Amino acid sequence: MATQPVPSSSDPRHLLATTGALVQRVRREQRGAWFPLLVFAAARFAAAPIVEYGQGPCDAANGGLGGLCVNSLPPAMWYWPVALLLAYVAISWFYLRRSAKLGLGTRIQPYLVLGVALALLMAADQAWTAAHPGFLAELDGTGPISVFARTVLSPAGTIGLALLLLARIERSWPLLAVTCGYLLAMLSSDSRPDPSPWSFLPSLLLEGGVLLVGGVVLALLHRAQGRSAG
Repeated sequence: MATQPVPSSSDPRHLLATTGALVQRVRREQRGAWFPLLVFAAARFAAAPIVEYGQGPCDAANGGLGGLCVNSLPPAMWYWPVALLLAYVAISWFYLRRSAKLGLGTRIQPYLVLGVALALLMAADQAWTAAHPGFLAELDGTGPISVFARTVLSPAGTIGLALLLLARIERSWPLLAVTCGYLLAMLSSDSRPDPSPWSFLPSLLLEGGVLLVGGVVLALLHRAQGRSAG
C-alpha cells in the first residue's frame, strides 16, 4: 500500500504555506475594529438628546445662520469634539490592552492621530463658527469646496475617514464594506430635507445603526474565526 510522502520542514513550499498561514493568523488576531464601531455607535445614539435640547438660546438677527445658533457655545456645539476625543482615548486603551494580552501589536497610531486631528479641527471649526458667523455665511454654498469642507468637518465625515484608514491598517475587507455603507448612509441622509426640529433623528439612527450592526457582525466574525483557527 502506497503512502503519501510527508512534507519536509525544509521544503520551500511547505515553509511558504506555513508562513502564509501564520501571517493570516497574526492579521486576524490584530483586528479589533468591532470595538471602535460600537464606541462610535454609542456616541451617535447619545447625540440625539444633546443635539435637540442642547442648542441654547439663539439670536437670529445677530447670530443665526440658516436656523442654526452660532452666536454662543451651547452643549450641542461641543458634544462631538469632546465625544470623539473620549472615544479615541477608549479605543487607544482597548488596543493597548489587547496588545499586552496577545503579545501582538497593531499599528494603530496613524488611525488615532488622524481621528484626533479631525476632532480638533472640528472643535476649531465650531469655535470659528461661533466667533465669525458672518464670515461663515459668506462661504456657505453648494460648491464642491464648501460641500467637501462640510462633509469632512461633520461628525459622520470625521468618523468615516478615520475608519477608512483603520480598514487599510487592519487590511479588513469587512470593515471597508461597513465603512462604505456608513458613508453612503451619511451622504443619503444629508440630501433629505429638514421639515421638523427632529429632522436629524432619522439620519442619526441610520448612521448609528450601521455602526452598531457592523460592530456586532465584525465581533461575531472575529469570534467565529478564532474558534475555527483554534
